[in-house]
Amino acid sequence: MKKVQKIAVLLLAVILVVIAGCSAGKPPKEALQAAMTKTSEADSYAIKMSFGLDELEVPQDVATQGDAAATAAIVGMIKDASITVNAVYQKDPMRIDMDMEVVIPGDMQMKLTVPMIVTKEALYIKVPQIPMLPLPETITGKFIKVDLKELAEQQGVAELDVATQQKLGKELGEVFLKHFDEKTYFSEPKAADAGLPADLKVDQVIAIEINESNYPQTVDTIVNQVLPEVLDILLANEDSLKTLQLEKADIEGFKTDLEKNKDEILNTLKNDVKINTAKVTAGITDGYISYQAGKLDVAALDKESGQSMKLGIHFDVVYSDINKAPKFENEIPADAISLDELTKMFQLPTGL
Repeated sequence: MKKVQKIAVLLLAVILVVIAGCSAGKPPKEALQAAMTKTSEADSYAIKMSFGLDELEVPQDVATQGDAAATAAIVGMIKDASITVNAVYQKDPMRIDMDMEVVIPGDMQMKLTVPMIVTKEALYIKVPQIPMLPLPETITGKFIKVDLKELAEQQGVAELDVATQQKLGKELGEVFLKHFDEKTYFSEPKAADAGLPADLKVDQVIAIEINESNYPQTVDTIVNQVLPEVLDILLANEDSLKTLQLEKADIEGFKTDLEKNKDEILNTLKNDVKINTAKVTAGITDGYISYQAGKLDVAALDKESGQSMKLGIHFDVVYSDINKAPKFENEIPADAISLDELTKMFQLPTGL
């Protein structure tokens, strides 16, 4: 079951990148590629995003293992929760301001709003008021400052580099688009039929879908063509490896395993993994991506043990104010609390 889980997670990751990147008139693939590039080069924009976890089922053996069990428990808590993010991005000087709101339904509904500010040097997180978890007044409502350079040095990873991440995303997007057949995966629905916001004006709507009929072809394409190129791109760029917190030796080992066990991987993915829904609908306005909405519903089954895993998610993203002067609601906090100061606040007096 562990092998099935790892392979299924790998496929899901690739599919998510494929459908999330597919969001750009020109023919669909050409329009999409141009819109992805143009949007990544924008000086600024605002984003409103919503995200939801519709279904989650993990194998029993995973659910009882340490970290995996804790993760499953946390994710289970936010199942059916609504998560929204409002963000403003500026390229130079790099800054992202966002407000994340999480609403957990139930008899005792809980709502958390967490403002954050990201610059090239630091991450600022405002401490929210958490129901049933009283925090000292000295920190509630204050911003906690995380020095990104110091954090990167402690964890041995690369510093935050949005340009590097955008470049990597562009390269991976080009690989995915190159190998996915336009007639098989792409369509151009009318805006009125695509579920776009009524007040959103778009020049072109593009949908890309992986379904039961093209799933076997998708697996062949990903395993035989996409993954080998993706691995080569990562191996050729150490900055990308650091950004993703990956080691070169791990990628080389994965590449060897992929070639050695390709037939087994293909067989497992085609017979033990089922894609119920994997679709993204996107709108393009003035050559920029202005809207994305997606849904993923996938299941994996280990026929020997009878254990299964299921994952269902949906997301919705609206871009606005592209290349307009960004409007930041908060100033960079001058009285932010450092992590060291925060740690000292929670230290117990000696002798207790």
